[in-house]
Amino acid sequence: MKKTLLLTGLGALMLAGCATDGRSPNVGVGVSVGGGAPPPVIVEAPRGGPPTWALAHGRRAKEARYRYYYYPVSGVYMNVSTGGYFYLSGGTWQVAMTLPSTVGLDTSNYVSLELETDKPYLYYEEHKVKYKGHGRSQGNGRGRGHGNEKH
Repeated sequence: MKKTLLLTGLGALMLAGCATDGRSPNVGVGVSVGGGAPPPVIVEAPRGGPPTWALAHGRRAKEARYRYYYYPVSGVYMNVSTGGYFYLSGGTWQVAMTLPSTVGLDTSNYVSLELETDKPYLYYEEHKVKYKGHGRSQGNGRGRGHGNEKH
């Protein structure tokens, strides 16, 4: 008789094990008031991307073009959209919204550049050679050179 009860109990446990879906059983005591959890809220991102004035990221950043004025006499770049300057100081490039008094700038002598980078100084050695002679101090008489670089 003991053997029959034992086999019946084992059989019942085996059947119960086969009936579960593989997840851990939910055992516990709880109180539920008012039904189940509220349905999830689905928020869709606005279509069309960010506004044109927003900073570029991802693919837009790669396709972005930056406009600069390059001042060949002093070797300074100015970002046309932000008004910020890139200039050499002590062998390193500095970025500032105003130039220090030690950097002279003749604003009537510049070259307009369009680059695909936010770091125009990466092309400084190339620009220094290419635009040497632009500017009043070299006596070319034009006062401005307008390049349209695509780097």
